[in-house]
Amino acid sequence: MTDAIRISSPADILGFIPHSLGFVPRESFVFLTMRGKTLGATLRVDAPASAEPAGFAASMREYLALDTQATAVLLAIYTASTPAPGQARPFHDHVEAVIEALDTAGTPLQDAWLVTPSHWQNLLCDSDAGCCPPESLESITDGQLNAELVFRGSSYQKTPGTNYAPFAGPADREEQIRNALPGVLGAELAPGRELWAEAMTRDGWMDPATAVELLACFQRPDLRDTLFCNVIDPELPNAEESGNLLMGEGIAQTGTAWTGRKKLPGTSSTPHRKATGRPC
Repeated sequence: MTDAIRISSPADILGFIPHSLGFVPRESFVFLTMRGKTLGATLRVDAPASAEPAGFAASMREYLALDTQATAVLLAIYTASTPAPGQARPFHDHVEAVIEALDTAGTPLQDAWLVTPSHWQNLLCDSDAGCCPPESLESITDGQLNAELVFRGSSYQKTPGTNYAPFAGPADREEQIRNALPGVLGAELAPGRELWAEAMTRDGWMDPATAVELLACFQRPDLRDTLFCNVIDPELPNAEESGNLLMGEGIAQTGTAWTGRKKLPGTSSTPHRKATGRPC
């Protein structure tokens, strides 16, 4: 008896992604490594709205290289951008840079898909040839794999993020935190790190104003992530230097951004080379 999940189509792969992440991505690049015909790791990053293509691709190559067993990579791009007929598809330059970077790393981009609020389709196929038409999102949600995962008890949120309990502190505390945000958002990371370092070693009670500033630090994502990483490695200056930590390298595996190994039979081993103009 085996718990392997059989994936036999692109729609199945796209159906697997929300279960893997816990939510339906928005404006995201989702990479999945392959180990032969088995899925390896799942990595989601924000779509590169302003990142330079070559730099973005190099960063993705480094992250994906943490899966040392990977032989190829799959990519799903989630975006609300829908280009007019004849125009380049969203993030064309970034996809081309990713293709080149992964080829250089020896883990070629085997296939890729574009997922919009209204449809999904192959990203590497020349859709003008009529051989890769848009598919309905229902082919993902009504697919056999999604049904099997739901039957097994898996579920996911329709939107990214976490549902937090309502704020239960004093009535004026939430407003005080909001008022402290400008000072946190406009500063470098160092003051927030120093504030928390001092708080962790302080004896006695903390004054209310400092407590509010400490809470406000967690409203700034890059500072929040850095503080989390500093729990493990206090010397890290920011979360950008903590790729291995965020991927779970060198610490107990209690849950990371990398997930699952699922059976992927019947997938072509011929990598696609360009994001547009490939004959089917």
